[in-house]
Amino acid sequence: MSGVIRRSSSPAPPADSLGRLPHAAVVDRPTFLIELATGRRVIDLGFVDRGRTDSKRAHGEWLHERLAAVSSAIVGIDADEQGVEEARRRGLDARLADCQDADSLAALALEPAELIIAGELIEHLDAPGVFLRAIRPLVAADGMLAITTPNPLALTNVLLGLARREVQNVDHVGWQSWRTLDTLLERNGWRTERLAFYMHPRYVSPAGAPRGIKARTWTFNTYQTLATPLFMVAPSTADGLIVVARRAGDPE
Repeated sequence: MSGVIRRSSSPAPPADSLGRLPHAAVVDRPTFLIELATGRRVIDLGFVDRGRTDSKRAHGEWLHERLAAVSSAIVGIDADEQGVEEARRRGLDARLADCQDADSLAALALEPAELIIAGELIEHLDAPGVFLRAIRPLVAADGMLAITTPNPLALTNVLLGLARREVQNVDHVGWQSWRTLDTLLERNGWRTERLAFYMHPRYVSPAGAPRGIKARTWTFNTYQTLATPLFMVAPSTADGLIVVARRAGDPE
């Protein structure tokens, strides 16, 4: 173990590095976003749920379609050409663009929206700061931006780390905690207005699923049931976080 434990002459972390969690509750993610979108003009970024849209639509769970049912108008933007074309065939207003490219977004010539939703998107992006600057013109002066993303401080991740495991979408390239996301937003011209956390839903094994999948589903659902009381007492241990922000001053 030589070299693993060492001493440092540097002082302890400064006081301002210890952030205090603002008041936040555990919410149902789709319900939270649907309530925000009701009656508003919405732009839904990264709306294509690649490879899962048909399955979710069949069960009434595709979030973009649920948002379209309650918003006064909605536009979906995604870089997935096939997914955008399929949405257009279903009669939805879908646009092809790179959400990290300000010129690509400007070329769409969209009317600024009252609400922009970036659901489970920012963790996929190579340049989240560039993204936050690029989308500023898409939101009206008094509009809102809602970001949802996995929570790196979730109890699930701690327990998996103790078991030398990590469950991670292979397309994810970054984590954002509530505090790092707040700082990222501030640096790029946004002001955090509201914070919430969410839990993953209970999962259902497909008919005829192999025994291994059924066992993993049962294990996860049992864990979620046992962990729910802790999530309610300590929301920052839940699976994901939601930040609602408004445009602030010019980016740094």
